Amino acid sequence: MNNIEKAIKLPRNKIEEIKGKRLRSTVKYVYDNCAFYRRLFKEKGVDVESIKSAEDITKIPFTTKQHLREAYPLKMCCVPKEEIVRIQMSGGTTGQPVIIPYTRRDVEQWKEMLLRAFHIARITSKDVIQITPAFGLWNGGFGFHFAADAINAFVIPIGAGNTRNQVKFMVDFGTTVLCATASYPLRIAEVAEEMGYDPPKLPVEKMLLGAEPWSDEMRKQIEETFNAKAFDIPGLTEMGGVGTVGFECPHRNGLHVWEDNYIVEIVDPETGEPVEDGEEGEIVYTSLNREAMPLLRYRSGEVSAVVSREKCECGIEHMTIKRIRGRTDDMVIYKGVKFYPSDVEQILASYGVRHYRIEVGDGIKVIFEGENGLVSKIAKDIKEFLGFSPRIEAVRNRTLERFEGKAKRLVRG
Repeated sequence: MNNIEKAIKLPRNKIEEIKGKRLRSTVKYVYDNCAFYRRLFKEKGVDVESIKSAEDITKIPFTTKQHLREAYPLKMCCVPKEEIVRIQMSGGTTGQPVIIPYTRRDVEQWKEMLLRAFHIARITSKDVIQITPAFGLWNGGFGFHFAADAINAFVIPIGAGNTRNQVKFMVDFGTTVLCATASYPLRIAEVAEEMGYDPPKLPVEKMLLGAEPWSDEMRKQIEETFNAKAFDIPGLTEMGGVGTVGFECPHRNGLHVWEDNYIVEIVDPETGEPVEDGEEGEIVYTSLNREAMPLLRYRSGEVSAVVSREKCECGIEHMTIKRIRGRTDDMVIYKGVKFYPSDVEQILASYGVRHYRIEVGDGIKVIFEGENGLVSKIAKDIKEFLGFSPRIEAVRNRTLERFEGKAKRLVRG
C-alpha cells in the first residue's frame, strides 16, 4: 500500500489523532506568525493553550472573505515573501482581490490531495488527461496538472475556451480523462455533434468536474451523453485549490472530506451555530496542513450537510458530506420559498434540458431550450417539489448563451 492509499484508508482513530495534533499545531503557528490571528485571538479572548482537540474548534472566531480582502496583498501570510513560490486568486471575487500565497510545501500538499482523487478514480500513467480549466490566477488548471504530471500521464494542458480544438484534441490524442467545470461537457458534446462526431464514441472514459454546483440529474445526462463516468471534485482556492478538500468514491454517496488535512463544520448561516448532522448549512473549513496562509474556521458560503461519520462501503473512514448544493449568496428567496439554481436544474435535467437561465427580478422566470410541451410539466414539478410558481418560457435550441468556464445560470435584475 503506497502513501496515497494509506492516507485515503486512514482508520478513524488515526484520523482523530492527526486532526487534534495538527489543529493544536496550526493554532499556535498562526498565532506566532500571523498578526491578523494574533490580534483576533486577543480581541475575542481566545487562549491558544485551551485549543486541545477538534472539539475545541468552536472557541475560535470565524474567518471571512472580507478578512481576506482587507488582508490584500499578503497581510495574513505566515512566511516571509522569499518563501512564497506562487499566488492564486479566489474565483468569483469582485472588488479587492483575494490572494492566496503558496510555499513549495503548499504546492506539494495540493498535488497530494489531487493524487488521492486520481487514485480513487483509478487514473494512471496510461491515461491521456485533458485539462480544460484556465491556467492563470484562478486555480482551475494547475492542481490537475500537478497531479497528472506526477504520475507521468499524457497531459493536454489546453486550458479554457476554443471548444472546437477541445474536441479535435480529444479525437486526435485519444483523451481518456476530461477535467472541466461541471457545465462544460454538455457544451463540448454540442460542438462535437456540429463537427460530425458522436459524443458517446469519443474516447473519454472519466470526468473530474467541479467549480460549480451540479445536480444528480445533470450528472446522469453527462454520463449518458459521453458514455463516461463523472466524478464531482470539490475544492476552493482559500483551502489550496481545486480538489484539495475531498473527493467522492465510486459509490458516490457524497464527498469524502480529507479530515487529516481539513476540519469541516456545518453551521447555520445566520447564527453561525453548528447544526445537527443531516441538517443543511454553510460549510466552515479549517486548513490543518498549509504553510503560507492557513485559515481557521473559514466561512466558505458553500451549502451542504453531513451525510455520515461512519466508514463508507468503499472502506474510507473520512467523514462524508453532501455534494455542494449551492452558495449562500446564490440562494433565492421568493414569496417565503428558499431555493438554489441547482434545485431547478434537477427538475429541468430530468426532462432532458441542458441549457437554461433563471431570471430573478419582480418575479422568477425560468427560460430553457426545449419544446413548448414541457412548460406545463416543468411548472407542475417546480410547484410540487420547490413550492413556487415561476413564469416559464421555452426557447429554440442554441438561443441561450453558452459558457466555456463557469455557467452563469442565475441572473438577478
